[in-house]
Amino acid sequence: MHIVIIFGYLILSAAAGALLSLYLMARRTIDHLRAQLVTAKEAQQTQNSLLLQRSELDGIKDEFISTVSHELRTPLTSIRGALGLLSAGLLGAMDPKAQNLLRIAVTNTDRLIRLINDILDLERMESGRAPLHIRRCSLRELVLQALETMQAMGDAAGVRLEPVLMSSPDTIFFDGDPDRILQVLTNLLSNAIKFSPSGALVQISFEGNAQTVRLRVSDQGRGIPLNKLDTIFDRFQQVEAADARQKGGTGLGLAICRTIVNQHGGRIWALANETAGASLCMELPRNSRPLESSAVPHTTITTPAGDATVLICDDDPGIRAVVSEHLLRQGYQILEAESGERAIQLAHEHEVEAILLDLYMPGLSGWETLQRLKHSPATASIPVVILSVLPPATPPPGLHTNGAKPAAPRPEGWVQKPFNENLLLAELSRVLHTGDGPAYVLLVEDDVDLAAVVVAGFEDANVQIDHARTRQQAIEHCMLSRPDLIILDLKLPDGDGFSLVNWLRQQPDLRTLPLVVYSGREVSDSEMSALRLGPTQFLTKATVQPKEVEELVMTIVQRLRHPAPAVTTP
Repeated sequence: MHIVIIFGYLILSAAAGALLSLYLMARRTIDHLRAQLVTAKEAQQTQNSLLLQRSELDGIKDEFISTVSHELRTPLTSIRGALGLLSAGLLGAMDPKAQNLLRIAVTNTDRLIRLINDILDLERMESGRAPLHIRRCSLRELVLQALETMQAMGDAAGVRLEPVLMSSPDTIFFDGDPDRILQVLTNLLSNAIKFSPSGALVQISFEGNAQTVRLRVSDQGRGIPLNKLDTIFDRFQQVEAADARQKGGTGLGLAICRTIVNQHGGRIWALANETAGASLCMELPRNSRPLESSAVPHTTITTPAGDATVLICDDDPGIRAVVSEHLLRQGYQILEAESGERAIQLAHEHEVEAILLDLYMPGLSGWETLQRLKHSPATASIPVVILSVLPPATPPPGLHTNGAKPAAPRPEGWVQKPFNENLLLAELSRVLHTGDGPAYVLLVEDDVDLAAVVVAGFEDANVQIDHARTRQQAIEHCMLSRPDLIILDLKLPDGDGFSLVNWLRQQPDLRTLPLVVYSGREVSDSEMSALRLGPTQFLTKATVQPKEVEELVMTIVQRLRHPAPAVTTP
């Protein structure tokens, strides 16, 4: 009996020991897991803190770049604009010594502007703030455009440019951003021309296969040393230290090329030619899959409420779609009609500010539609712009009203197909904003020096130009007298250009004004959508000089003040 008790006690003791051992092991495991959990929480907190710091640093960097864009580009634009006026003879003839000093000032100012633009462009691309707009492209067309652009530089250097297609044209279509790829091609050609002797040949050969397209720019210059073939695409890298001064480059052109090619999922490299010179090569996938952070799809811009409504009457749905897209991007609301009868019905049912009208349509023709619109009191005052393959002076056929004498309805404007987008927008703006006498331009710019340069450029033009330094001054000018066009800087002491545009949109007679945004920084797609009024152009200071702004403004106001030739009657 005692043996059984003792044996049972031993079994219970062993079980208790095993349980205690398991408990201690579990406790150690729990403590270890708890320690790991604490460590993971601390690591997560550290990671969150680092991400927050990085986000703050990115915000500071973006703010710095935005400030640099405005604070550097604005005074540089003033300097370059003033030098341009002097070069144009604003102060009369200058002696040769003064002309040489002026040339040196202009050359070095342009060089500084290129450097700043390249730095800011590279930063925008690498930070993902310069998204790609991917569409189907023809490498052949882009090559020809690049050659046309660089032909003048090649002629000045005595260098011949020659394209060479090395495969079937059907294999050189690819998905890419045409503007960015064109920037790469012009940079590569510019580099080849600069380092080629007079009389040399620069070849740009290109080909494609089922997966990729490839391009090669070959020159007959001094070449690239083997130890620099890989580093030539880095920032501020030159083959020789004196190249930046002697050749006028910034050392960033090839770095920009590499960034753009990488965004497209391609690659770029340099080769030493067997005889003389070097070759820069690029390969892109035909079906591009760019980095998610750098690509945006094309989307239809939402039309802001309250903008002018335009009725498009054309039996061709393709024409209606194209015209609608152009007008939507300018902030207009759109109504579409596939026939004259439908156009008349919509014009009576809706408040329409203007009508774009095709002439040749089945059923009621454009001329007959125009006649009925102009003979109806409800629609007679709506301006009509003819959109036709016929030239503006084409007389209408002999139309009759109830058997009476021929009627000759006159459209307020005329755009000939195939139309130019800018001409279409300018003609539409003209019929919406008619006026006599000198055009009135309002310049909204906080920098007094730059404003003085821009105003000086219009001294000999038939233009009245007023300057407003602040948002409030701009509003007061608009309330006193309606401008024909506004030149707008985005950075203002008492607000910004966006809030001014919002105010203009709320004014019935100002919501479709032509607008030229002249900013110290690049404007994103979403910002462009928020800034559009009537025909709107976006220009960047330092990239576009005041003289070019003057030429653009004069082109717009001339279209506003001088209509298309009047339609003659038989």
